[in-house]
Amino acid sequence: MPDIQIFVAAHKHFDLSPRLSAIYRPLQVGSEGKEPLGFLQDNTGEHISEKNPSYCEITGLYWVWKNVQADVVGLCHYRRYFSSRPLDRHLRHVLTGEQIEKILCEYDVILPRRVHLGRKTVSEHLTGHRSESERDLATTRSAIEALFPEYLASFDEVMSMHRTYQCNMFIMSKKQADVYCNWLFSVLDYVEQRTDISNYDAVQKRLYGYLGERLLHVWVHHRKLRVCEKWFASTELSLKGVCRAVLDKFKR
Repeated sequence: MPDIQIFVAAHKHFDLSPRLSAIYRPLQVGSEGKEPLGFLQDNTGEHISEKNPSYCEITGLYWVWKNVQADVVGLCHYRRYFSSRPLDRHLRHVLTGEQIEKILCEYDVILPRRVHLGRKTVSEHLTGHRSESERDLATTRSAIEALFPEYLASFDEVMSMHRTYQCNMFIMSKKQADVYCNWLFSVLDYVEQRTDISNYDAVQKRLYGYLGERLLHVWVHHRKLRVCEKWFASTELSLKGVCRAVLDKFKR
């Protein structure tokens, strides 16, 4: 079996389920200046751990890009995993290494099933028609136009869609993840250099993490990758979440 490493982003301690095999590796994100949790930390080697308040879990992705050697890598959350079944709160059907290997023989990337945004487009869902958020999205579009103009049409297409991927979760070959990370962090660096978030509240300051979710969709869409969509397995699934998941299932 190839060397598969799925990193489980966490900002607080949690007990790793015994149903998760050794391919799942807890990674403390935003660990710079924080007490160690006993996990891998994203402030070793080459890192941007200190940017976690605005980059969210993708400070962990940056760390994986720069410091991990493997055949296949992935990113999930301490309370969200990929599952072959819906409503898998107890992780009985979480993806195994063998399943991942088999899937990637046929597909380029594993992503969570797209979320329906109702009447809102991807851009409207991100900005909420707030002027500063609309400005940030415009800066992101400018970044792509300046750095990767061949992606501009794909960016516009994704922004007008009513379904999208969330949570910055994926599984793909490390070779392909490296290409993605080089593209992603080039775009985000361009935006960061031209954006002042000092007066944003704590939620607004997560800007680059939010942009990362949408940019993954843009990158996959532009490259016409073969996507295998899998269910979210949320260990903190509420009744409201169950109802939403059931409705989403029937929409498909």
